[in-house]
Amino acid sequence: MAFFRNIIVVLPHGLRSDAVGDCRVWPLSTPNMEKLAARGSRLVASTACPADPGGMVSLLTGLHARQHGYVEPLTGPVAVEGWPSLLAESGYHVAGAGLVGAIEPSLREAVIVEPVDVLDSARCRYVAAMKQKGQWDAVRQQRRQRLRFGPFEPDRLMLEPDDDVDGFIAAEAARLLANMPEDKPWALVVCFTGPGNDLPPPPLYESVADRDALRAGYILADFTKLDHVAELDYPRVMLQRLEPDRLARIRADYLGRVALIDHGIGRLASTLETRGDAGRTWTVMSSDRGMLLGEHGLIGYRSFLAPAVEVPVIIAPPAPGRAEGAEEVPDGLVSTVDVAATIAALAACDVPSYLAGRSLLPTLQGDPVYPALHGGLVAEFGRRLMLETERYRLIFDVVEQRATGLYDLLNDPQEATNIVDSATGRNLLDSMRWRLGDALMPLRARPGTDAGVQPAPVPRVG
Repeated sequence: MAFFRNIIVVLPHGLRSDAVGDCRVWPLSTPNMEKLAARGSRLVASTACPADPGGMVSLLTGLHARQHGYVEPLTGPVAVEGWPSLLAESGYHVAGAGLVGAIEPSLREAVIVEPVDVLDSARCRYVAAMKQKGQWDAVRQQRRQRLRFGPFEPDRLMLEPDDDVDGFIAAEAARLLANMPEDKPWALVVCFTGPGNDLPPPPLYESVADRDALRAGYILADFTKLDHVAELDYPRVMLQRLEPDRLARIRADYLGRVALIDHGIGRLASTLETRGDAGRTWTVMSSDRGMLLGEHGLIGYRSFLAPAVEVPVIIAPPAPGRAEGAEEVPDGLVSTVDVAATIAALAACDVPSYLAGRSLLPTLQGDPVYPALHGGLVAEFGRRLMLETERYRLIFDVVEQRATGLYDLLNDPQEATNIVDSATGRNLLDSMRWRLGDALMPLRARPGTDAGVQPAPVPRVG
């Protein structure tokens, strides 16, 4: 190849969009993420599937949950093809660190780390490293505590940042980056386990956010208003025991992990600066889903409430590439399935026709952001299906074949009032059903593949 682009793809698990410091929502600075955003385009995307592992499958494949079928939690490993295999077939040297087991066949080099709910694994490099250091028994006990209590009563360990799972991933990713070839195109995929892994950060990062300020916005959950938009990730009794101090600690732990990952991104940037090919290396960052941190009294992610479905998408060229006058955060409907098409465009790969997404590179030149699907954005998990338009968010129960939620995002950005049964809502439903049909019609499964999970039925749109 006479000219090629190298690509670093950073995919933190469970990073909500407003956790990036440029939003000025939380008392936290993320200087390295913000540097990436300042170089290029920073967007807010809706995840195609706010459930594990479906959200990551959508990021890696460019397929909606309705196409790949991973709408429920699975107990076994996931294996997918997607843009990593496209890059490998195009001559890229593809390497990965972290939660990259699903794309291992596409990787020339891999440092595989298993999800934090795995208590032991022969192929997990982090497990092997902690055993060698004599720390695995403590880490395993911490993970057992997490499986019992989630983020509510964490077991805190006196770990150095590089001995934390995400610090380990950052260090291994920097090592892979330093040794990438310089005579051919390469791509490095870095999948962190957090900040949505429900683990406390190492002690150095426990106090990066002002905990007193994190008590604000505390409310108790009203489950009568939430059952149609959320599946509880934790027992109701845990949520009912939430109080301001505990909520502040949960938020502080989450933001501490955001800061740890931001430091890891800075570490990658510093390593890249030592390479002769830094001038042709792009960085793309996104996440599979967000996380509720007390909004509506909930902790978790299996929801269509904004903090659970809104994630960042950052596209950073090697040097400042945003056109003069282009918006810092362009408005428009963006989905995580657009990430695959964007990476394929960066690598000059042909985008398969079954992908629902489109390249977001034109946003660097200030072009408007139009939805890839004519009806709007679609997201799905379990029996719930969401359509988001420029103004409204509609939620369907695909088993009962009825609309259960409708929110006016312009007049009610906090999603406090469900208008589905109001006169306004009833007047909107017919047009919203037709828009949902327009959005679902183009979605096709990848030819010759079967995710092994039966997708939920399509709701009636007539």
